[in-house]
Parts: sequence; structure tokens; C-alpha cells
Amino acid sequence: MSAADEEVEAVKLATMVTGEQLEMILTEWDTPLVIDAYATWCGPCLLMSPEFEAAAKDLEGKVRFVKLDTDKEEEMATRLAINGLPTLLFLDKFTPPEGKDEEVSEEQQAATAVLKGRVEGALRRDDIIAMCEHHFFGGPEPKIS
Repeated sequence: MSAADEEVEAVKLATMVTGEQLEMILTEWDTPLVIDAYATWCGPCLLMSPEFEAAAKDLEGKVRFVKLDTDKEEEMATRLAINGLPTLLFLDKFTPPEGKDEEVSEEQQAATAVLKGRVEGALRRDDIIAMCEHHFFGGPEPKIS
């Protein structure tokens, strides 16, 4: 990778992660998370990549966006039950029911991700944002085109 490519990569908001890095993110996170499970040979994945990046820019600070290369991270892809590409996973932190905080340890809460949504297939920026608004912030259920 050239210095120019590294500089471009540094400004991207959708971070490329390994399976190990993703596990670390899931134990120490403070915002909702969207995972783009993709492959470099996948045409729809390549088409969606700039849309995913644009959504990450629009929701910066509210939602974290990461990309997982399923060819390089086969074990994590299997654990996430990725069957088609691209697949977007919308995850949020576990929140215990009201009045039940004392029954769930901080470690359990931190380590527990709740799958709010899963979409197989390429989405446009507006659809990704609408899915985030719905799953994380109580927005209306989106009509994906």
C-alpha cells in the first residue's frame, strides 16, 4: 500500500477489522455497531462500499461502522452465520430490563451484544441510515428498495 493509499485509508470512518479486533470491540463499546461482512471479489460488496462509508460519515459519533473481510476471517464469519454477501449486522449493547440492573453484572452487560437486524444484499446510503435509525433510535421501520 502506498503512502497516499494509507492516508486515504486513515480518513475512512468504516474501519477494517479482524475477527480478534471485532471481539475486542464487542467487549468495550459505547455506541451501536454496524458490521459489513464482505469479500473483495464480491461485486455487490464493492458497489455498496462507498454507500457504507457515506452512511458512516453521516452517523459519525452515533454509530460505529466496521468492515469484516469474510475470506480472511472465516471463523468469525461462521460465528456470525454469514451466508450471503454482503451482509450487514446491526448490533447494540445489552440493556437489562428496568429494575433488573442488579441481576446482570457489568461484565455480562459489556460482553452481550444484541442483534437488532440483519440484511443480506447491497444497500444504498439512505437505506443503511434508515436501518440504523430504526434499530438504534426508535425510527420507523424502513421500506428498503
